Amino acid sequence: MQNNEVLEERIAMRIAKATDALQHSFELAPRLVTAAKTLTDCILNDGKILVIGTGSSAAIGQIFAAHLMHRFERDRPGLPAIALNADAITMSSLTDESRSEKYSRQVKALGKSGDSMLVVSATGTRSSLVQSVVAAHELELPVVALTGGDGGEISPLLNYGDTEIRVNSEHPTTVREQHLMLVHCLSELIDLQIFG
Repeated sequence: MQNNEVLEERIAMRIAKATDALQHSFELAPRLVTAAKTLTDCILNDGKILVIGTGSSAAIGQIFAAHLMHRFERDRPGLPAIALNADAITMSSLTDESRSEKYSRQVKALGKSGDSMLVVSATGTRSSLVQSVVAAHELELPVVALTGGDGGEISPLLNYGDTEIRVNSEHPTTVREQHLMLVHCLSELIDLQIFG
């Protein structure tokens, strides 16, 4: 078993890594504003936000959808957002052949003109997320992508009208920590634009 000094050093390293990434997050403010305006316009024009992610990033996406549907920091009417990974029956009914299409099928079935998509991915390499971005573009849905590192395979797919908010870290855990803060920022900016 490690002694307390070693354990405390490990915690100090983790906090330093997160603090460094947080300091770089100030640079993301213009992209956050652009993304929040895109998502707010979608809602104000009777659209909905389709939210996707895998693993821990899926949980962050669910938190964002819950903030919109229920509340963030104050009581207000619900806003239309759907976390596509939240339907356990749909997710469990996929065969091995269709796993890479688990989100793109839902985007094609549920997405309509005027909707937007938020994709949350620390690495940008999951084929299911990459295919969902392609599906969103087929429907002409603007995409807001929370990524990290080099943006993975998602970043090169993004078009004019899409917004990438990339955390400056190669460590997926640090990226996810920052993604949680970023969805809180997006929730706050959407609330501010709609409800004042």
